[in-house]
Amino acid sequence: MASRPFVLLMALGFLGLGLVDTAPVQAESEPLDVEAKREIFRQGWAAAARGDHAATLQAIHDLDDYPIRPYLEFELLRQRIDQTPEAVLEAFLARYRDWTFASNLERTWLRSLGRRGEYETLIRHGRDASDAQVQCYLGRADLAKGNHDGLQARAEALWLVGHSQHSACDPLFDWWRRQGNPSHEVAWRRFHLALSAGQDGLARYLRRYLDGDRQHWADLWLDMQARPDRTLRSARQWRDHDQARLIVRSGMIRLARSDWEQAQQRWPALERRFDWPDDDAAAIARELALYQAVGLDSGAVAAIDDLPDEVLDQQMLEWRARAAMANGDWESVLTSIQAMSLSEQARGRWRYWRGRALAELERPEAMVAFVSLASESNYYGFLAASRLGQDFNLCNDEISVDADTQRRLMRDAEFERAVELFRVGLYTHARQTWVRVARRLSHAELDQAALVAAGLEWHDRAISALGNNGRMQAYPWRFPMVEKGRVVSASQRWQVEPALIYGLMRAESAMQVDARSPAGALGLLQLMPSTAAAVARRNGLTYANSVDLMNPEINIALGVAHLAELEKRYQGQWIHVAAAYNAGINAVARWLDTRPLNEPDVWLETLPFFETRDYVPRVLAFATIYEWRMGHEPRVLRDTLLGDADDSNDQGFDCAAMR
Repeated sequence: MASRPFVLLMALGFLGLGLVDTAPVQAESEPLDVEAKREIFRQGWAAAARGDHAATLQAIHDLDDYPIRPYLEFELLRQRIDQTPEAVLEAFLARYRDWTFASNLERTWLRSLGRRGEYETLIRHGRDASDAQVQCYLGRADLAKGNHDGLQARAEALWLVGHSQHSACDPLFDWWRRQGNPSHEVAWRRFHLALSAGQDGLARYLRRYLDGDRQHWADLWLDMQARPDRTLRSARQWRDHDQARLIVRSGMIRLARSDWEQAQQRWPALERRFDWPDDDAAAIARELALYQAVGLDSGAVAAIDDLPDEVLDQQMLEWRARAAMANGDWESVLTSIQAMSLSEQARGRWRYWRGRALAELERPEAMVAFVSLASESNYYGFLAASRLGQDFNLCNDEISVDADTQRRLMRDAEFERAVELFRVGLYTHARQTWVRVARRLSHAELDQAALVAAGLEWHDRAISALGNNGRMQAYPWRFPMVEKGRVVSASQRWQVEPALIYGLMRAESAMQVDARSPAGALGLLQLMPSTAAAVARRNGLTYANSVDLMNPEINIALGVAHLAELEKRYQGQWIHVAAAYNAGINAVARWLDTRPLNEPDVWLETLPFFETRDYVPRVLAFATIYEWRMGHEPRVLRDTLLGDADDSNDQGFDCAAMR
């Protein structure tokens, strides 16, 4: 917890900025309750966001003993980083070294020192920094001091990456180039790195640093990146050379992923033209067979069987099984599974497909395979139970409140800090702090921490804690009924099953209101802003900008309306709805045209996107658990994947740990 002397120390650092005088010191008053402190903090944070430093300082003063007050100090320091004295920042970082803002503030400060040319201070505090921008400033500091010892090697290490570095590095790189760098070999290595990172523009720029022979190969490689099929046709005329083989291998693999049939047509002539090392030839043959299998071609199993044993890894065996099931070759499905490691064979996915293969072959062992799986409470267990006509096995794992343990947790300064950060809405810092705390908690403490989080409606932390603790059947906490009124209302308006809404929400965001995907999807139902705007326009719903998607009321309304549109498009086929929600309607249109449709579970298992292949089963399993939680009959999974199942089957839910 911060103390008043440190606030005064920080304030002294701002005397020259004209900030302290504008923050009046209030007379002593009655102590504030914790909710009042939270409100002052929120107001101080908002003031910092709009640049009102005087109001932020006042909030800092008023929150003398509030456990997360240093976050206001951090934000103020961050915004005034160029004017803050070294002693203030040094003392602040030393005091709060383990807080979530420390690394960000230190990096911002070191970059500021470099940008302002305060090299002596930068060297004192930043010599061990890993940040590339800071390292470039340190190189410039050494240049300014005339210290060139080892500097060329440091500059080369910074330059030799597959992406463009920050402009702060330009003066260092300019000096390095004046020393005769880069060598043709180093430039060629960076050219490789750029292409591997998909930075074709950078690769084209790097061409200028290559000698004539390497420029020739670089031009061929860039052509291969842009037009692999055409370039592979001309490659039959290339001389046999290490670089030629490298470029042809790259092009073959690139073409195989987009058009395996064309790649296979090109390969025989190229295989004869070059003196291929065995490893390279095997690698190319592997990619050709793999993407033939991804294309579900009837000859894929034979192509995989022709490969050398050293390339028959788990991925190849899985696609051998998928290509076989898509073509009705259930014996090959079995042999593929039997060739996997024992640990892979023990996974629910392959136990289910072993049972499916045995059933298709009308072998009695199928019943044993399904029975052993049907007691498990997951997608494959539910499917096995459906095929046997058994109730779904769901047994709740109750967790009792331990008041003493919870009180101890709340006396833990770091845990208290995580909770307060969540309460005031600093969710990212709250989550990062929670992760630090959770690593050192015992199993019993982690259970109680999850209950505390659930009580705060901090559902994603409760879900994470219980999952990490092995409490997979703690269903009330791992599958909470968040925003139930809004979900039910939206489901009634748009005629979408509430269990499906919850299943998708749980898979998308783990009930994290502020969830943000790398692609930019936001909120509980992970909507892209462009999708949200289009859905709002078509349905007359409220939507102004991406910030709205962090509002559960708006997010749920838009998300369920979007699901209703997808249900209409796919005529209620939820396997296609969920796939489109994850991968987009264009991908699903392509898959519906090219993948077998007669058996939904086979269609799903043979999808080429691993993310969607795992996502849809997760949604369906979660929706099934929500059916149980809502007291509904289990219809989602059976109707989606076993549409021809007997409707008279009175399958329900039961708790039978041992069947």
